[in-house]
Amino acid sequence: MEELNRSLFLAINASAEASLPMRELAIFLAQWVVLCVPLLLLVLWVFGERRQKMIVLLATSSIVVALACNLVIRGLWFHPRPFMLELGQNFLAHAPGASFPSDHASGMFAMAFALILASLRKTGLVMLALAVLVSWARVYLGVHFPFDILGGCLVGLFSAWLVRLGLAWRQLDQRLLDVLECVYQRLLAAGRRGS
Repeated sequence: MEELNRSLFLAINASAEASLPMRELAIFLAQWVVLCVPLLLLVLWVFGERRQKMIVLLATSSIVVALACNLVIRGLWFHPRPFMLELGQNFLAHAPGASFPSDHASGMFAMAFALILASLRKTGLVMLALAVLVSWARVYLGVHFPFDILGGCLVGLFSAWLVRLGLAWRQLDQRLLDVLECVYQRLLAAGRRGS
């Protein structure tokens, strides 16, 4: 499996002669597209009705669970990044550390699958496409192996499913959303009084 992982990495990773525009596009995808996740969540929460706020709760919880799963996995098994093995080319400054599973992939796939499971299918599919592009860019630039991405995708899917199932138990999602909306309204009221 490791041999396949390395072979796939070398097939996707940019060569030393890769064009500058292609590398810049990959850097934009790898570093900046992920910011659409908190931006979308913020817009859905601030301007959305209760249904959209529920989706924010599900998606945010899915991302948190995915990143927590990654910490556990990395604690149990360390896999170095390609540049730590002096494999391929690295075009993105990154601290050395565990590469499996990818946090970027886990978070973005968790978001996408949470949206799809919450019946926001079109937006979820757009997010899924963005997750694929970000994931490709991180392999292309040399900071992840393909199996890191696959692991992130599976962690994201599992997390979205687990959160959806867990929060539906005894209508925990409704009660938690009531609390969050109350806190949000109090913060808004305090902000208005302070200005």
